Amino acid sequence: MKSIRWASGILAIVAAGCAGTQQSCSHFKSSLVGLPRVVTLYAQDGAVIRTWEGWYQVIVDGSSARFIDQGKVVTISGTWIIEER
Repeated sequence: MKSIRWASGILAIVAAGCAGTQQSCSHFKSSLVGLPRVVTLYAQDGAVIRTWEGWYQVIVDGSSARFIDQGKVVTISGTWIIEER
């Protein structure tokens, strides 16, 4: 029984460093409070139309994305980049 606990402890330490585990933790945190992000919407010519910065939970649906900014739902489509800070 002691060896099973020891092996599971080693496995937990190894798994903590995995990118997949870190990504799962990031997704969980995002679903609770959002993550610090910068959302930038671009025009066809590459000019910046608008930038939002804050703690957002972003929902990507096909070629559009949704998030809540200051109590209002923002839906963007076209060319956009979401950066996690």
